[in-house]
Amino acid sequence: MFRFADFRVDSAALQVFQGDEPLDAPPQAVEVLAYLIEHGERTVGRQELLDRFWPRAGTGGDAALNTCIRRIRTLLSDNADTPRYIQTRPRSGYRFIGALLPVKTFPERPAHKNRRFAIMGGLLAPLAIGGMVWAKDALFPAQHRILIEPVRGLCEYVLFPRFNAGLRESFVAELSQRLPANYAVAAQGEKVDHRARISVRQTPARTTVVVTLAEIGSDRVLWSGQFAAPTEMQDYVPLQETLAKSMATDLAQALN
Repeated sequence: MFRFADFRVDSAALQVFQGDEPLDAPPQAVEVLAYLIEHGERTVGRQELLDRFWPRAGTGGDAALNTCIRRIRTLLSDNADTPRYIQTRPRSGYRFIGALLPVKTFPERPAHKNRRFAIMGGLLAPLAIGGMVWAKDALFPAQHRILIEPVRGLCEYVLFPRFNAGLRESFVAELSQRLPANYAVAAQGEKVDHRARISVRQTPARTTVVVTLAEIGSDRVLWSGQFAAPTEMQDYVPLQETLAKSMATDLAQALN
């Protein structure tokens, strides 16, 4: 989560808020904005953005990047000539120049209260997942924490704008239950030593997902898997759940 001015950028949910109001932000625009904020100490080159977000776009990548930056500026009511947030460095790239604000946090509950909440979690699915993650960490302290990055679409336009965010959410829930005892999914702000990158290619006939586990620092690929299923145009939630379960099962088995 990032905060600046009266904006909040939730990179996990791929949403931007102005005050308490969610803005109509294309998921990929949120991904690019979050990446620029994360690397705000430097100018992010155009080629770096093209390689990361449009690796297969070919000559169309430049136009897609230009469109994405315009959407971000429109979203933030920013101006290219007198920028407050996104600065263009001619023939170089872009830099986030806004002043970040502290993210509000809440004090942790004592351990005995966490245990009580974990038991109560059986009443509601989201609390049940949280309870299981807490219980596993309490009994088996994790030595390795995995950052699940926002899902990337390998084309500018996707069939379902919220598909990637929902896929990530389902993947986190499935993976949290399957990881070996010395691994855990990282929470916001935790120190991590692995990152899981997820990319999606989607057509009306087929959805293909690639998951890559890399080592933080060296960026060495430790494992990668590809998963595919027919695209369901009427209801894509079962597709998210099916893919997330397969992805989590294979990754967890690779770590055992």
